[in-house]
Amino acid sequence: MTAAPARRPPVGPGLFGSGVLVAVGIAVGQVLGYALLVLGARLLGPSVFGELGTLMGLLTIGAVVPLAAQTVTARRVAGHDVGSDPPTLARLGMLAAVVVTVVALAFVPVAVALLDLDPLATTLVALTLFPLTVAYAGAGLAQGRQLFGVLAVIYAVLALGRTGAAVLTLITTHSVRAVMVATLAGTVVAWLLVQRRSGLPWRCSRGVPRPVTVELSHVTHALLAMFVFTNADLLLARARLTPEDAGVYAAGAIILKIAFWLPQAVAVVVFPSLAEGRAGAMSRGAGVVVGLGLAVTAAVAFLGPWLLPIALGPGYAAITGEAWLFGLAGTAQAVVYLLLFGRLAAQDRLAAIAMWVAVLALGGIVVLSGASSPRDVVVAVLGVSLVLCVAGAWAHARRSHRPGAPAR
Repeated sequence: MTAAPARRPPVGPGLFGSGVLVAVGIAVGQVLGYALLVLGARLLGPSVFGELGTLMGLLTIGAVVPLAAQTVTARRVAGHDVGSDPPTLARLGMLAAVVVTVVALAFVPVAVALLDLDPLATTLVALTLFPLTVAYAGAGLAQGRQLFGVLAVIYAVLALGRTGAAVLTLITTHSVRAVMVATLAGTVVAWLLVQRRSGLPWRCSRGVPRPVTVELSHVTHALLAMFVFTNADLLLARARLTPEDAGVYAAGAIILKIAFWLPQAVAVVVFPSLAEGRAGAMSRGAGVVVGLGLAVTAAVAFLGPWLLPIALGPGYAAITGEAWLFGLAGTAQAVVYLLLFGRLAAQDRLAAIAMWVAVLALGGIVVLSGASSPRDVVVAVLGVSLVLCVAGAWAHARRSHRPGAPAR
C-alpha cells in the first residue's frame, strides 16, 4: 500500500502521529484477518477450512491491482503529475476495477477445476475485486494529499466492511459460501462510504493519459509478482496435499503470515530513505524485520505446543511441532519484501522478474520433489525465500558499491 511520493513531507511530531493513525487503521484489517482464519480453523475443520484459506489467498492475489491503483494515484497526486486531477484518477480506478474483475471472472473455471473450489464462492471472490479496486483508488487520493487521518479511517472502514462482515457470517453460518457473500456485500457498503469520504468524484474523465496507465502496469507487475510468491504456498498445498493436510497447512500459514505482515510498517518507513539513497537504511530496516520475525518464531517454538491446540483446536495438533518452520519462512519472506522495495526504490525492473522466477522455482520444487506433507511445502517455501534473500542482498550491495551510485 505504500506509494513513493515525489516530495517527502518533513519529519516531525505531526508525521509521527499520522503514522500511528495509519498503523491503527491497518491493524484493524490485520486483526480481523487473523480472527477470520483462526475462527475458520476451529469452526470448519481442516478440509473445509482449506477451501476458505485458498479463497482468501485468491482474494489477496487479486487485491494486487487495487493496491497498484492506490499506489499510482498517491504518486500522481503527491507529485502533481499529469493525470493527477480527481476525475482522471476516478477513471483510472474504474478502468482498473473493470479489467481486474473481467480477468478474475475468466480465471474462475480454471481455479475451480485445479483447486476443487465451489464455483459460486470463487465467482464472489472475483466480483469483490471491483468495489475493492475503486475504494483503494480513493485511499490513494487521501494518501497523496497526505490526509493520513482520512486514510486511517478508510483502511478501518474497508477492513470492517470486507473482513468484519465475513467474521460475523462465519460465526453465525459456518458456511464458506455465506462468508464470501458477506465479503462482497460488506465491500460494496465500505466502497460507498469511502467514496464519500475520500474526495474521489463519481463523475470520471473521458480518458486516462498513457503515462498513467503505463505506470499502473509496471507497479501492478511488481506487486503481483510479490503477492503471488507469498501466497503460492497455499495454492500448492491445496493442489498437492489431501484436503485434511491442506487444511493443516492453512493453519500453519497463519503463523507464516503473522511473521510476514508484523514488520510491514518497516518497509513503509524505510522506503523514502531508500529512494533518497541514505546509507544504512536497508541494513537498519532488515535488522528490525529479522528481529521481529525471529521473536515470532521463538514464541511459537516455545508456546506453540501449548497455545496452538487451544487457539486452533485438536484437529491441528500435527502442526505444533513444526510451527517454528512457518515462523522462519514468514521471516524470510518479510526480508524479501523489504529487499524488493529497495530494488523498486532503485528503479530496478529486474526485481519483478526475479520474483516470477522464484514462483516457478517454488512450484517446480513442490511438484518435482513429490511434496506430500505440510512440512515438505513449508521447507520449500523457506528454501526459496532464503535464496531470494541472498540474491537480493547481493544485488543491493553491488549497486550500493558501484562507483558513482548513491549509498542505499
